[in-house]
Amino acid sequence: MRVKALLYPLIFLAISLTNGETDSFLPEEFSQEPKKGENEQQELLHHPNWLAPFVPTPFTVVKAILKLANVRENDLVYDLGSGDGRIIIMAAQNFHARAVGIEFDETLCQKATSAIKQLRLHERVKVIQGDIFNQNVSPATVVTVYLLPKSLEKVVPMLEKQLNKGTRVVTVDGQIQGWTWIRKRQVKDKARAVPYNLYLYQVGVFR
Repeated sequence: MRVKALLYPLIFLAISLTNGETDSFLPEEFSQEPKKGENEQQELLHHPNWLAPFVPTPFTVVKAILKLANVRENDLVYDLGSGDGRIIIMAAQNFHARAVGIEFDETLCQKATSAIKQLRLHERVKVIQGDIFNQNVSPATVVTVYLLPKSLEKVVPMLEKQLNKGTRVVTVDGQIQGWTWIRKRQVKDKARAVPYNLYLYQVGVFR
């Protein structure tokens, strides 16, 4: 188990060397790890505030999300449903921002926290284990969201209530009903037949 724990942060070191252009360096042990948590994911299905299964976002898409949001050093990025922490870690490593991940799954939080400590990013990155609906996201200047469509609908009222004018919001494969996106980008990945659709919104800004 110690070997696997050390392999995980090396992935993000490799991101820095490759500028996030590929995830082909993923070790076999890591790529198979999500299967080990399938039972845990099934258990979460029954929780009323469970929003989405853990599906790792390709690193090329992660980088595209952060670039679309124009993330900079003075930004505070919140990732809702942060999984293994790849968005918040890349936000800090490659874009020099501060970042907060909110994740319901305790095992994924532990994995992300371990990587953050190994990479010495703990002063700029943290993970909150808990329910998204019980969190205060108002400090965010950027919010990233990759959830099931029905889950996205549930989260929108919270965003409308808490986010400040000018906050950028990027959604993946889902549009926010009642909001107007200001930029859209498609990102292709060899592991998926259809491209990822990224939508950039800005609170209080309309096309």
